[in-house]
Amino acid sequence: MKTKYLNTKFGIALAIAGLGFTFFQSSCTKDFEKYNTNKYNATDSLLKIDGEGLGTFMLPMQLGIYNSVNYNFQVQENLNADIFSGYMMSGDAGFGSAENHNYNLNTGWNTAPFDIGFGTIMSNWLQISKRAAVSAPDYLAVANILKVEGMHRVTDVYGPMPYTQFGKGGFFTPYDSQQTIYTTFFTELDFAIKTLKAYVQAHPGDKPFAPYDLVYGGDYKQWIKFANSLKLRLAIRISMVDPALAKTEAEAAVNDAGGLIATNADNAYVQAANGVTFTNPLWSVCYEYLDINLGAPMESYLKGYKDSRLSAYFVANPDTLAIKGTSVYHGIRNGVQLDNSDEYAPASKLNLTKTSAIRFMAADEISFLRAEGALRGWNMGGTAQSFYEQGVNLSFEQAGAAIGNYLNDATSTEAPFNDIVRASNNVPAGSPYLSTITIKWNEADTYQHKLERIITQKWLGLWPDGDEAWAEQRRTNYPVLMPVVINASQGTISTTGFIRRLPFSQNEYKNNLAEVTKAISLLGGPDNGGTRLWWDLATKN
Repeated sequence: MKTKYLNTKFGIALAIAGLGFTFFQSSCTKDFEKYNTNKYNATDSLLKIDGEGLGTFMLPMQLGIYNSVNYNFQVQENLNADIFSGYMMSGDAGFGSAENHNYNLNTGWNTAPFDIGFGTIMSNWLQISKRAAVSAPDYLAVANILKVEGMHRVTDVYGPMPYTQFGKGGFFTPYDSQQTIYTTFFTELDFAIKTLKAYVQAHPGDKPFAPYDLVYGGDYKQWIKFANSLKLRLAIRISMVDPALAKTEAEAAVNDAGGLIATNADNAYVQAANGVTFTNPLWSVCYEYLDINLGAPMESYLKGYKDSRLSAYFVANPDTLAIKGTSVYHGIRNGVQLDNSDEYAPASKLNLTKTSAIRFMAADEISFLRAEGALRGWNMGGTAQSFYEQGVNLSFEQAGAAIGNYLNDATSTEAPFNDIVRASNNVPAGSPYLSTITIKWNEADTYQHKLERIITQKWLGLWPDGDEAWAEQRRTNYPVLMPVVINASQGTISTTGFIRRLPFSQNEYKNNLAEVTKAISLLGGPDNGGTRLWWDLATKN
């Protein structure tokens, strides 16, 4: 059992403003059955309605998207998307029979993305929207960007969710279709971009948000780049289901004078600042809980490509199965049988520190988005090849890894996988679950081969953002992943079709039954992990 503190000069105000359930948390995920959230928010009697009051609501939004407390983050993302994406896997046998990695979905854990999203992001956004629309529209603009950044991750986990009617009164909040939600995202980002541009023009050099900004130090020009980049991400997400709208929004984002995240200096990362400190939650899950390790697909791609990012992302452990004194990298397949927590002890841990910043978005992703847009024939300002190669270079630069002749490698492919416990878990050469895509761009390749090449490198560069990696793998079927070894879903999730979503929050069935029942019709299939989301077409294009 671990106890974590969030240190901040804003102290109790943060707890009141919606991060209260993470301000002091003492528990273990293995004993987690019910997710509790603080239902209370700050009121005008406790907080002044000025920059300080608004800023206090903004802090938990920034810290809640990729939740800054290890226990909350573990059930918000790490025990679902981080594993489903192929990035990571847990070798811990102590979770019991209900484990997401083998599709015996843990309903207690899987309420967390919804509950955290509404408990820290939507609730605080609502308070800001009530106070800032007239008095501080620039704060509302940033809040909108944070809201979209946080809540698109939630809808991409579940599908339909309460959104446009949230906070408008009534005892029960109706759900919106994912199509409606995405359309609203674009509207909210447009408002944010327009508002921040107007503020920068009217108040050049002013940074009123600086005391509360953990991402860009109050620089609204950078927030505009982030908003445009987020708009491009969402446009690409719907490119297969609504190509016309996707093209319009993507080209608008690329051609906007406010710009995009284009260099690693523009990257959107949450970092300790202004007296607010936190422990990177992924570090805690890996090194304090000992609950997460390198995933098998990541091992096979990085080894097969002779990719120097392997040592930037993971830590080589002494290999007790090989020559004494050597160190190697070992991953774990999803859905393996876990008899005890020691058998996968040689599996590699993650290469990050207690104070590592938290990634929202980085320049390599934007280049890969533009590469795909160009591949689709959209006006992205360059060719698919130029953006693909730019994205790879930016990813290596961000990781601090040497790229060498990597982009000219036309022969290396994903390596076979050898399990460190059971040979029956191996994935041998020639398996359909190993990709044959190479690194070097080939203009003569088919459209699908080019798309696979872009998305595979995008996946490698998105590390460690499991939410985004899982969403893109579902949308495109790339990169090629290994199926679960044991499928305990009782037929609700296809082994070779992979998990497509998490079921709706069980708390909604208790507290909002009529509306969540209606939401199943918006989903278009049963409320289980095998039903595809709106943008996740069975036939990819």
